[in-house]
Amino acid sequence: MSDASESPSRQAFIWFAALTVVGAVLDLGSKAWAVDALTDLPNQAIMVAEPWLEMALSYNRGTAFSAVFDLGESMRLILGIGALAVVVGLAWTVWTNPTTQLEAGAFGLLAAGAVGNGYDRVMRQAPGGGTGVVDFVKVNYPWGGSWPTFNIADAWLVVGVVLLAWGWLQASRAAKNAA
Repeated sequence: MSDASESPSRQAFIWFAALTVVGAVLDLGSKAWAVDALTDLPNQAIMVAEPWLEMALSYNRGTAFSAVFDLGESMRLILGIGALAVVVGLAWTVWTNPTTQLEAGAFGLLAAGAVGNGYDRVMRQAPGGGTGVVDFVKVNYPWGGSWPTFNIADAWLVVGVVLLAWGWLQASRAAKNAA
């Protein structure tokens, strides 16, 4: 348990920082595993739960869900640096504003996702040259096709947004009931 003299803001910041670091380490570690384990396999894939789930290595040079297939090297660099700015902005928000543990946790997951994918956009060399975000989790539909391949950072980002939305919805309901 934390020291009674720690302010709620300090506790929230510690929670934010811990989730950011642990989440980023888990993401980058899982990507290192995927590159190491899947690169030399046929189709660069391992079926985990046939036919639903497989680990299938790919490098995303574009945006989330490959909405834009290839951003180009300069835009990947800008987005990678932008991810760092997001992390700094989230840290500043948690440090300087009253933040619930739920918000701090959600911001930590968002920051972890930004660190993981931002690092890849700037640093991770992809086959064929340039950089790319390592994606490796592939969920197949029973009727054919699949969800866009993703990574742990993407999962952190989605969970962070869902937690924020849920927390804000709960706060809105509480305020409405109090009125």
